[in-house]
Amino acid sequence: PMFVMVERWYKTPWSTTAFRAFLNYSLLQAWFPKEAEIWNQPTWFLSALTFSNLTMPTLVLPRVAELSKAGLRKLFCGLTAVSVLQKISYSETSRFHSREIATTKPMYPLLWNLTRFHPFWALIEMTMGIAAARDVMLDGEEERRTKPTNPLFYFLASYASLALRLTSLDFNDAIIRSTLFVPLFTKFLTALHRDCLSESPAAITRFFGSPVMSRLGALAFPMFILHGPIGQVFYKKAIAK
Repeated sequence: PMFVMVERWYKTPWSTTAFRAFLNYSLLQAWFPKEAEIWNQPTWFLSALTFSNLTMPTLVLPRVAELSKAGLRKLFCGLTAVSVLQKISYSETSRFHSREIATTKPMYPLLWNLTRFHPFWALIEMTMGIAAARDVMLDGEEERRTKPTNPLFYFLASYASLALRLTSLDFNDAIIRSTLFVPLFTKFLTALHRDCLSESPAAITRFFGSPVMSRLGALAFPMFILHGPIGQVFYKKAIAK
């Protein structure tokens, strides 16, 4: 009702309001980038996530489960390459560097919306995560006995990649995320899982496995979904003007 009320503030026709309501309540808004951010923006990601989840039982999980470790790593690299290619395609149309985005007007915002949350790109990134998780599941006894790499190194490396924005290599968020951050953070997560099974987990593993962090992790997604409506109430109307 709150979003309908905002639509009425701006005298949006009832037909348009009804169409937007249908897209949001059916979680189809990710397929309509022009409309996807009109109401609760975070649920756009939920729309793409829903599509990806629907493909898992029949299309993705059975195929990934058939792969060996070598096959899983090839799949991860191949999907990363496709993801990077798409980000370069967007950047060639828009801008490659963060400083250009910060100092000039947005170009083709719909292309950026498609780059961020299109269901097909979400499916690729989710499949990358599934391939990484399956890789850990296939660890043999010898690999489990081997002392895992301290996850802290990958954690620091993944977030250090964001510091490229302070250098001449300040590529936009899409390129840095797909080429450096996602692969490094995936290595961090797999190292964390392997380390938690060891006899003496590293400090960072114990920290992220603590009750406080587990509770915060459980709250993270609800907070992500709620920040859209909160923004709608307090500042969206002012920004729209």
